[in-house]
Amino acid sequence: MRYLVVIMAFALGACDSPSPWMASGTRHALTVQGVDFTVWQHGYRVEIIRHGFVRPQDQSRIRPLMQDAARQATGCDLRPGTVEGDTGVLRAQLDCRT
Repeated sequence: MRYLVVIMAFALGACDSPSPWMASGTRHALTVQGVDFTVWQHGYRVEIIRHGFVRPQDQSRIRPLMQDAARQATGCDLRPGTVEGDTGVLRAQLDCRT
């Protein structure tokens, strides 16, 4: 049973499927400072999915990297106050007025 849990954790960690409301969006795959991300964009919404293992001591640097990945992929800033989620999946609204 323990092995099944480990296998499932690795399988889910490799998944980059978007949430249902982002499924028809545009997919961008990129690496920022050695961390792999998939960014899904649908209109003015964005969903950032981190791939791979991150050590606990590195968690604090991941959220800013996720936001940078969204900016690089979309060319837009993230709208303040709309960023939600954790270091696995982050969602936000885009501000593309630049």
